[in-house]
Amino acid sequence: MYPKTNEMLFMLPVSMEANEENEHRSRISEIEENAMLVELPIRAGRMSRLRLGEELSVYHMTEDGIKYYFTSHVLGYQDDSVPLMRISKPLPEDISKVQRRHYLRVPARVEIALQAPEFHFTALTSDLSGGGLSFVADAGHPVQVNQEISGWILLAYKSGSVDHVAFAGEVLRIKEPGSGRNTVSIRFTRVADTERQKLIRYCFERQLDFRNR
Repeated sequence: MYPKTNEMLFMLPVSMEANEENEHRSRISEIEENAMLVELPIRAGRMSRLRLGEELSVYHMTEDGIKYYFTSHVLGYQDDSVPLMRISKPLPEDISKVQRRHYLRVPARVEIALQAPEFHFTALTSDLSGGGLSFVADAGHPVQVNQEISGWILLAYKSGSVDHVAFAGEVLRIKEPGSGRNTVSIRFTRVADTERQKLIRYCFERQLDFRNR
């Protein structure tokens, strides 16, 4: 679960837009009781000194493709022969595991726009993950099982930044609660990797919010 010395960490400062260009990479130099010392993170081939207190969305990956996500923040710097950055070490319960083809699903009410040849409308999700979503729609919308659908998702992060994630998907199931509104589940069939990382980051933030309540 915990990363080990010499492993790579991938960091995204929450004050920056969630895209591949803003991802920082760093190698763990030493692990302390409540912190980790890492090499100065590299972004786009250049070393960066992140500001003290900067909150970070972090993950590391195992050889079998499992990603472990956690949040951290910059505690300070240690300027020895090799300059190092000290970041906070997460508690075990604050680390989330995401396996290939399996994504963390969280309750979430975010705006989505959906379209197909037969319709075009907006809705609110009831849950969300890196692999799909569910939403509630009026029974009058002609959504059908196995239908191909496309759209975008509006994500608002804790940092205040906003992203629009485009996707294509397939309607897996439609549940009818009997109130004239249907719960529709969609599996993503096409999402760019950088866009999926935005979804995973948002879901991870939501999970931490629930744990801290």
